[in-house]
Amino acid sequence: MRRLAPLAALTLLLQGLTACGGAPPPAAPSPSDTGTPPAQGTESDGDLVGQPLAGPLPTRWIGAPLTLDGGGDDAGVHATLIRFWTDTCPFCTASLPAVQALRDTYGPRGLQTVGVYHPKPPRAVDDATVRDAAEERGYTGPLAVDPDWTTVRELWLDAGDGAPRATSASLLVDRDGIIRHVHPGPEFHPSDDPAHASCDADYRALERAIEELLGDG
Repeated sequence: MRRLAPLAALTLLLQGLTACGGAPPPAAPSPSDTGTPPAQGTESDGDLVGQPLAGPLPTRWIGAPLTLDGGGDDAGVHATLIRFWTDTCPFCTASLPAVQALRDTYGPRGLQTVGVYHPKPPRAVDDATVRDAAEERGYTGPLAVDPDWTTVRELWLDAGDGAPRATSASLLVDRDGIIRHVHPGPEFHPSDDPAHASCDADYRALERAIEELLGDG
C-alpha cells in the first residue's frame, strides 16, 4: 500500500480539523476525486433548488429500494434527504449522525433518508462492508451503493455549472423529485462549539428546509 508523504498526511489532517471553518485547502486532482470543494456553508449550488433531479435514484440498494413517494400516494413520504458519503471521509463521519438525528426526528412526519455510498476510488464493494461502515458512524437508515459513481455524478457532480464540488453533498427533494435544498458539503451537524459554527448553521438551515417541506405536505 502506498504511504502518504508527511506533508500530504498533514494536509489531510488539517482538512479534517478545519472543515467547519471554511473550504479545505486545494488538493491535486486525481481520477478518484473531483477537485476542491466549495466553501462550507455557501449557496454555490442554489441554482439547483427548484430543479428536478438530474437522474434516477440508485439501482443498487441494501434492502428494499426506496421511491421518492414511498411507493404510493398514501405512504406518507413527503421528502427525501439524499446524503452521498464514503468511509474514508472525515466529513461523512461527522455528518452521518446528523442525518440519523434528522431521520429520527422527522421520519414520523414524512422524511425518509438514504445514504448513498460511493467508494474512493470507485470499486466493487459488498453490502456488509457498507452497512457496517454506516453503523459505525451512527447511521442505521436506508442505504444504496454507487460503486462506479454513476449516481453521484448524475445527481450531483455533473448536474450544475461544472465547478468543482465535494462529493460529500446532501440533496433534499420532494416526492416529485424536485430539489428543495442543497448542502454542497462537506460537513454539517449540530454543535455549540464556535469552531463548528458553520456546521451548526448548515444543519439548522437544512432542518428549516425540512420543516417547510413537511409543512407543505
